[in-house]
Amino acid sequence: MKQMPASRERDHLSETFPTLTLDTARVPARVTGIMWIEPGLGFTINLEIPGNYPCGIPKLWCNQREIPWEIDRHVCRNGLACLCVTSEYRMHWPPRSDLTDFLTTLVRPYLVAQAYYQSHGHWPFSHERSHGARGVFEAFEDFLSPLGSVNHTSIVDFMLLLARKTHPKGHEPCPCGSRIKLRNCHRSLLMALRQIVDPELVQADLQLLAYLQRQGDPSIPRLPKRLHHRNGRRRLVHARRRHKAQPRSVA
Repeated sequence: MKQMPASRERDHLSETFPTLTLDTARVPARVTGIMWIEPGLGFTINLEIPGNYPCGIPKLWCNQREIPWEIDRHVCRNGLACLCVTSEYRMHWPPRSDLTDFLTTLVRPYLVAQAYYQSHGHWPFSHERSHGARGVFEAFEDFLSPLGSVNHTSIVDFMLLLARKTHPKGHEPCPCGSRIKLRNCHRSLLMALRQIVDPELVQADLQLLAYLQRQGDPSIPRLPKRLHHRNGRRRLVHARRRHKAQPRSVA
C-alpha cells in the first residue's frame, strides 16, 4: 500500500463498493466480499494485492462454485481470472490509479460478462479476446490500429521495442516493415504507446508467445533466442556447474 495510504484506499473502496473490505493485516493484503452485479446476483471477490503494489498488478481469484475454472471462461486452471491481455493492464489501470479503480475498470466488467455468459451461453458482442497468442495479437492490432492492417511479424517487432526499458533510437528501422528509419516513420506512434504500456508487461506477453511457440503454435513469427530461456533456470544451471567445479572440503 505504498502509493495511497490504506485509510484512503478503504474510504474510496467503501464509498464505491460498500460490500467489499480491504484487509491489510493479511499477507498478502486482499480485498474480499461480494460484488453485486444486479439485485440477487453477486460474485465472491478475492483480490490479492501484490507486495510491490502499486507497481504490481492485483490478482483476482475466482470461486469455482460461481465460475468454472476453464480457459473458455477466461479462468486459469488454478482459479486465476484472465481480466485482459497482460500488456493491456496499464491502459485500463494507469499509474496513480487505486484498487477501487481496478475493481471498476477491470473486475466489474469481467464479472458482468461472466453473468451474461451464464445467462446466454456466449460472451457479449465485441467483449471477448481470444485465448493465447491470438488474444495477444488482437490486443496489439488495436494498439496499432493507425497502421491499418498489420501482420504478426510487425506486431512482434513493435513489442520488442516496447519491451525495452530504454527508448529506441531514431536510426533503427521502423518495426512496421517499411525499412525506413524510425525517426522518419512511426516513431510518434511508438512513443505514444510507450506512454500507456508497461515494458515489463509487454515482456511478459513476449515470454508467453515464446512458450506457445515452443508448444508448436504456427501463428507466431520467429522470436529472439533470448526469449526462449528462463533466467532463473539458466542461473540455476550455472550455479550447479560452479558448485560441481568446487572441490568439497574434507573434515
